[in-house]
Amino acid sequence: MPHDISEPARRTPVIAEPQVLVVGAGPAGLGAAIGAARAGADVLLVEKHGCLGGMLTAGSVINIRQFNDFRALIIGGVARDLVERIRVAGGTESVPEEGEYVRHDPEVTKFVAQEMALEAGVRPLLHTQVVGAVREGSALRGILVENKSGRGAILAPVVVDASGDGDVIYHSGAAYEQDTTAPQPMTLAFVIGGVTNWPQSLGPALRARIDEEIAQGTFVTTRPPALFPMWRKGEYYANATRIPGDCTNAWDLTNGEITGRRQVMALLDWLRANAPGYERAFLLSSAPQVGLRESRRLRGLYTMTRADIVGYADFSDHVARGAYAIDIHAPGRGTEMVYLEPGRSYGIPYRALVPAEVDGLLAAGRCISADHDALGSVRVMATCLATGEAAGVAAALAARQGCAPRALDVPALQEALRAQGAILEAPAPA
Repeated sequence: MPHDISEPARRTPVIAEPQVLVVGAGPAGLGAAIGAARAGADVLLVEKHGCLGGMLTAGSVINIRQFNDFRALIIGGVARDLVERIRVAGGTESVPEEGEYVRHDPEVTKFVAQEMALEAGVRPLLHTQVVGAVREGSALRGILVENKSGRGAILAPVVVDASGDGDVIYHSGAAYEQDTTAPQPMTLAFVIGGVTNWPQSLGPALRARIDEEIAQGTFVTTRPPALFPMWRKGEYYANATRIPGDCTNAWDLTNGEITGRRQVMALLDWLRANAPGYERAFLLSSAPQVGLRESRRLRGLYTMTRADIVGYADFSDHVARGAYAIDIHAPGRGTEMVYLEPGRSYGIPYRALVPAEVDGLLAAGRCISADHDALGSVRVMATCLATGEAAGVAAALAARQGCAPRALDVPALQEALRAQGAILEAPAPA
């Protein structure tokens, strides 16, 4: 049996030529596409799922964090507009100025994200997967995609990789980093209904028992279940499964889906048998896709580090802010949490969005240039919305001016972001 086959040469039709092409419609992609469209660009948004939102919707991650530094708002713009629209549509009772997260209803968010993108003038192309890239010398000219219509090419002056896993970075040949030995694990999120002692926690005695079973290796997962009461009575959001693997490997992803659903059902059975109030609990929903924390990260003009996060670094070219803890999940047991001081935040430089070598490409969200530790903070969804908006506006300006993203005038980009309501400077101390 041969180890490979030869395919015949083919001519691939160009199916679209937008000014800005955004790949991935998760939080970063939403920020990028809407930000670019609001800046006046013709934007095409390519997404593999049948809805917009990524981990917000297809991943069923219900906590959008973190909009504030526990004293003042640090993320505005598209991100702030999105959660306000979700609130008006009845999908949340949270406000971004307060607390660590905004809890939302993914079903409402699917609709809100779709309508916001369409109102901005974004053209979505759903059920479409990136399978290659078009390069001319050192510049990316577009991508190759496949979907129900077949194979096609999409060309654009600037492509924003908001895929989370750096799929465009990978196919374009741009340099990237990836921890393949001990990456942060995957998690399948789910929601439980029918809990009668809502909104009480599991209690210290039961938590101690869970910790003991984890230590003995007899619990259904390797971490204590994080259960968050929803605003609807009797419902809990569960971030409780833990699945090791490389989420850029299709076999590991497949195993992640299978293992995740097994863990969900085993945990639900355990809660019914052991947790007061859960006797008649039922699985209300589970995510259509396993949640992903870590994969490819761009090697950019600047790489963010742990020291930048805990040192509250600011940069002359900052285009977004973050205030979430360094949150690193071990593949097995344990989670490292390094909390930042209330009232403090760090800047995210434009250089972390720009490849070290390839032109015509920008990164946004989870695949920006950050080391393993810094990723533990910048990977969360409110921050991804902010870096996405920064990349989208930068892409629109670069396309309009006919320049490479690395040659963009950063003060002009910062002014354009402020005009969209983005927050770039640290709030004044209270």
